Amino acid sequence: MSKSSDTEQVESEQQLEQLRSLILGKNSHVVTDAIQKEARTIVGEVFTEALHDRQKKDGSVNKVLLPIVEDVVEDSVAHNSDRLVNSLYPLMGSLVRKSVTAFLTDFMEKTNQLIDSSLTLKGLTWRIKAWQAGVKFSQYVASQTFVYRVEHVFLIHRETGLLLNSVNFNSTAKSDADLISSMLTAINDFVGDSFLDNEDGLKEQLETVTTDNFTLLIKPGPNALVVAAVTGKPPQKVSDKLQIILESIHSLYANDLMQFNGDNEAFVTAENLLRDCLLAEQKTPEPKNKKTPWFAWLAVLAFMILIGFQAVKWWENQALTDKLMTLDHESGVVINHIDVQSNNKVKLDILRDPDAILVSEWLEENSLTIEQLSLTERLYHSLDSDILNIRAQRVLLEYPELNMMWNKERLYLSGTLAVLKSEKLVTALMAAGFTLERNLIIEDVKPPSANEAISTKAIKAQIFKDLVGRITTIQLDFPVASADVTPNMHSTLQQLYQYFHQLNQLADELDLNVGLVVIGCSDNSGSIAKNTLLSRQRGENTGNALNLLGLSKEQMYVTGLGQIDIMNVKNNARKVLFNVLYVSSGEKTNKKM
Repeated sequence: MSKSSDTEQVESEQQLEQLRSLILGKNSHVVTDAIQKEARTIVGEVFTEALHDRQKKDGSVNKVLLPIVEDVVEDSVAHNSDRLVNSLYPLMGSLVRKSVTAFLTDFMEKTNQLIDSSLTLKGLTWRIKAWQAGVKFSQYVASQTFVYRVEHVFLIHRETGLLLNSVNFNSTAKSDADLISSMLTAINDFVGDSFLDNEDGLKEQLETVTTDNFTLLIKPGPNALVVAAVTGKPPQKVSDKLQIILESIHSLYANDLMQFNGDNEAFVTAENLLRDCLLAEQKTPEPKNKKTPWFAWLAVLAFMILIGFQAVKWWENQALTDKLMTLDHESGVVINHIDVQSNNKVKLDILRDPDAILVSEWLEENSLTIEQLSLTERLYHSLDSDILNIRAQRVLLEYPELNMMWNKERLYLSGTLAVLKSEKLVTALMAAGFTLERNLIIEDVKPPSANEAISTKAIKAQIFKDLVGRITTIQLDFPVASADVTPNMHSTLQQLYQYFHQLNQLADELDLNVGLVVIGCSDNSGSIAKNTLLSRQRGENTGNALNLLGLSKEQMYVTGLGQIDIMNVKNNARKVLFNVLYVSSGEKTNKKM
């Protein structure tokens, strides 16, 4: 009876299938063709409602569309960045302001939390307990702050045990996801192979693994596993969420899972689904009044006070530097360097004429008090008119019979003075920095009586002879076998040039022609020929140095005497000597001093 009923049922099904083929056509092509003709209209009428209903049901629309939209936006930015910038430009101002405001607010809150966690008694206690437990401070804080928190979520291919994708609660956290997935797969296979099958004849599967720091929740599916590492005590809703996400992944990636060949590129977009599993529940704190972030505000206030203090100190130092720079305006003072470190510590490097104002006096006059003044002061000979005036007054104290007057930076002397005193006076003033006819006028200085009726020309002649005598006493000393003019020699040559310049001025007034003879000498070490050449080179190098100072070569005659064989002198005769030739414009005979 049973076999007869089974036969009748099979025949009925065959007849029903034949009838379906007659009505709908082979493979239901009649219905399929009709639907395809109107498919666009039919889908268009229900598409929006269908998306809304599916999103409301399980939220899968967002999960599917989000990766697509991200790819489209990325492609648009790469190929049409100008259009995107033009579209966003009107919004950038408000976006930047909101972003900055949000950043500052978040910074203040995090700073306050960091200070509270690090400097408070509770924070120090947590650090000690974390050290005792052998865990990171951040992990211990999370365990004390959250009831539970899903730290990591892994998507693992069931058959191969390869990692398809993973996400972390903390985006900066680093872990070897591939190693973790391999170990989980190995442990799961070990459990399945080592223990009895369950009631359905399937191998046993791990669902929970507990460690000191984490609880691992494992949700197995036909082709994939979803594993979550949770700190704290996870509630049932975490397990339910993992199950829902696992089903969604099998639904959306069914073909990719079944045809998986080791390339996980197809599962990159599954990251958004996995992130939905990163759940957390913070512990409810005891009701208390909202704390004012005093530590953060105090830190900001201290920082602002420090910045303000540094700004004030910088302004004070700059003002002091500007004030000290006015010392450079004083006659006879030249500032080389100023370093103001504070009001109590100043380094000052200057050149000062002996007749210039003292630095201590200047500071007192300008009401400046510097407790630590490091002063480097070097002497120099100033030609400022005020300094020349001071020197002239000091020299003229010995000549009360003379009157002095300054006009256009020139010193005019008048009165009656003996010839010898006149010569002495002019010599002293020239040593003080004055030059006849340039800034010293003595035309009104007359002899006292007819017996001494010597003209001003006679005074100038005596001064001329005095300058000739000074020039002839100048000598340059050279090292052994050297003809180079050293820096120490330049100051001597500068003085010689000044004497000769004054000599030229007096020679014009006395109707004389003058010339300078430069004589190179050598000691008796070495051969005579070599010493002759060396003496000549010393003379030529000295003449070139004088020419650079401004002395014309037409007024110089350079020669080399060779070695000097004079007892007690020949061993130290490495010198250059000078002599002056002068001749009257109306005479043909040369004279020399």
